[in-house]
Amino acid sequence: MALVRKYGKPNIFLTMTCNPNWEEITHELEHGQIPQDRPDLIVRVFKAKLEELKKQLFEKHMLGKVQAYVYVVEFQERGLPHAHFLLIMQGKYKLVCPEQYDCIISTELPDKHKYPELYKMVVKHMMHGPSGVLNS
Repeated sequence: MALVRKYGKPNIFLTMTCNPNWEEITHELEHGQIPQDRPDLIVRVFKAKLEELKKQLFEKHMLGKVQAYVYVVEFQERGLPHAHFLLIMQGKYKLVCPEQYDCIISTELPDKHKYPELYKMVVKHMMHGPSGVLNS
């Protein structure tokens, strides 16, 4: 609340979720192990990737210059960590209209032929199949 009072409302709510299929995790598993068998490994890899995300956000200004932020790391029901960030951007980097948000958020798959690597990453790491009755 103190950050909002001083710097204004957050512009970006960002979530980072651990993916148990990250190569840094799967390559370290013993034969027959699943990622959930190695919470120590999962947390270490997540922490390293979280630190890289923070470097990209706050030092390299991946989304623009951040004036203030707060984040929390939580564990999902499946035991995987995830982080939630609230970012308050500096002056000209504040997002004030839908078109500006459209520049950083997409609900479309990248073009498979134009961006093949990005397409593969999105399909592998960000798409989930049906669950429940359709996929027990």
